[in-house]
Amino acid sequence: MSLTPLNPSSHSTQSPPSSQSPDISSTSVHPAANPDQPVKRGRRSNPKVKTGCTNCKQRRIKCDEKRPECTQCLRSGKTCTGYPPPSRGSRPAMEIRIAPKPLAGMQLAPAPSSSLAPQPTGISMLQKQTILPPRRAGRRRKIMEDYRSFSGPTVPLLHRPSMALPLQPGENMYFELFRLHTASQLSGYFNSNFWTQRVLQECHNESAIRHSVVALGALYKTLEQSFETPSHIYAQHHADSVMAHWQVAIKQYSDACNAMLSVRGDTPSSHNTRLVAIILLACFDSFIGDHKQAIIQIQTGLGLLGQSRAHRSNILSALDNDPDELVTLFGRLAIQAKSYDLAFHFPAPYVVKLGSTTQRPDSPASEGDSPSSIGSPIREGVFESLAEARLASDKLCMALLMFIEQLHAAKMDASYVLPAAWKKYGMGLKDRLTAWADAFEPILASRLDPGMPPIERAGIAALKMFQVNTTIIFLMLFCDNELQFDAFLPHFKMIVDLGWEVVGADESRHATESHRFTPPHHLQYAHGTKGAFRAGKYGTGRLKPSFSADLGIVPPLFVVATKCRDPWLRRQAIQLLKSSARREGMWDSELTSNIATWVMQLEEQGVPGGGGAAVPPAFDPHNPMAGYTDANGVLQRSIPEDRRIMLKAADFDLRSRFAEITVGTRAVFNGSPDVRSKTTRIAW
Repeated sequence: MSLTPLNPSSHSTQSPPSSQSPDISSTSVHPAANPDQPVKRGRRSNPKVKTGCTNCKQRRIKCDEKRPECTQCLRSGKTCTGYPPPSRGSRPAMEIRIAPKPLAGMQLAPAPSSSLAPQPTGISMLQKQTILPPRRAGRRRKIMEDYRSFSGPTVPLLHRPSMALPLQPGENMYFELFRLHTASQLSGYFNSNFWTQRVLQECHNESAIRHSVVALGALYKTLEQSFETPSHIYAQHHADSVMAHWQVAIKQYSDACNAMLSVRGDTPSSHNTRLVAIILLACFDSFIGDHKQAIIQIQTGLGLLGQSRAHRSNILSALDNDPDELVTLFGRLAIQAKSYDLAFHFPAPYVVKLGSTTQRPDSPASEGDSPSSIGSPIREGVFESLAEARLASDKLCMALLMFIEQLHAAKMDASYVLPAAWKKYGMGLKDRLTAWADAFEPILASRLDPGMPPIERAGIAALKMFQVNTTIIFLMLFCDNELQFDAFLPHFKMIVDLGWEVVGADESRHATESHRFTPPHHLQYAHGTKGAFRAGKYGTGRLKPSFSADLGIVPPLFVVATKCRDPWLRRQAIQLLKSSARREGMWDSELTSNIATWVMQLEEQGVPGGGGAAVPPAFDPHNPMAGYTDANGVLQRSIPEDRRIMLKAADFDLRSRFAEITVGTRAVFNGSPDVRSKTTRIAW
């Protein structure tokens, strides 16, 4: 908040009142008009700065806000404790969060615990009926019309749900919102009959699924209204409305948990009901930023899946032999949770186990799961459809993650020697990754067809990004220092180029939708993300915040932003993460962009102009004078190995928007101290 300079007339002095009515114009005398009086020096008005690190704010001194440590802290020998998040009042009006919890406090009663589907931390059940604020006449009809036109063409339903569902009067709006809009959004870039058909059909018979659907619809309503910027007159009404929708979502989530506990029997139907409900509840937990509870839900579902399919040895075997839709979805949820663990190194019990590691098998896979068959196209040579390619990619990624899981377990035993069969299996996976890329090439090339629908084009690009990232994860197994990641530059470049395609398609769709609802003189066209990057700064983008139940572009971009030391590609990856508030399953773009920015600032510490959104001149390949002299007097043209770090641990809360991050050396042997270890707390 800045102080507005006073009007010059406010500094004027008035003459004493006289008995006669003076002329109003003569009562104000400027100090400069009387030479006998000393001229009063006006106090210069500067904007009041509320930023700066915590130490400088406590010491009441000016902070230059350099990152990761400011100059004042370095001079005084203090540890720079970081920068507090800006106050909500100072944030731009259009900076929108994912499923924000309303600011007003909620007096909620504590919820009973559940062994099958425990309540997420900080979420309680409402014990009284939630009453929505009064709505203007015709408003609901207009919203439904807008959603129908906004959502565009959707996958046609084989059986359109009737309106004879046992819903309360206040729940119909949220169910319709889910049916018309939320279901397609949850599918991400890939069409899924599970969301647009099966879930809606199950609502007719299962209250647990019905309550979960209403809860997700209410969360999307909260997100939609949070994106709106009402006038000052309606601000309080708008805040009350957002709060009411949030309360509906929490109550419906609680009702869904209780209804799932009441499901009885050990029949295939009851198992499927529990599994579908767990998928929906895990999505709810991810949506509100409770990743730990989402992992517990996934663990519970995988356990139930194993009970209902006891003859299957692991989830990979189920994926390979069982075409059931629920198995495929749980496989993708397990990949999400495992990739999350690999990136942030969660402690137990928030670690999903993909396969048994209690014994020492001669081969990391069960019989029949040879690398020569995993991820192969049905027709030799090429994939016939995007769905076939994606299922093959899921199997390959699952096999790789299980292989990594068992390798990590083997490292815990110093006397254990890696069997030759494991080495052979690993090389077989590498061959299958290459074969998948070759079989996918015709589909990848087809995305350039002018008649290709934008959503399908984005899905092709996102799947290729996922496959390239899977290849990088495999190659990471053979890296013992960060310099070796420079060999992955072609992989990093492909991920960034495809990321621009996906974000560009999203921005183009947003521009088209804005044109549909916005007067021509109020239009804001797309391509703000790339324009901001070319200007040497991070742009917030113009996309609405989004949540999908599926992986998209965030995990691959996070790998590039933290492992690629090319200054251009790294900053492009960070810019793409900042282009919009995305939550893809448990992966959050704001969290990953902030972690990546801090890692980059640490690694570029000491580089003139380093750590910012613009590429430092010392690393500019077009600069003939590129390079800088480090503290040892050595000329450097890239980040040296002794400055490179990796993420060691992360503990964060997406709802409170903070993270405690620990970084250090990639490989520390024989219990030696890690001289690069550093821990900080970031907030956004």
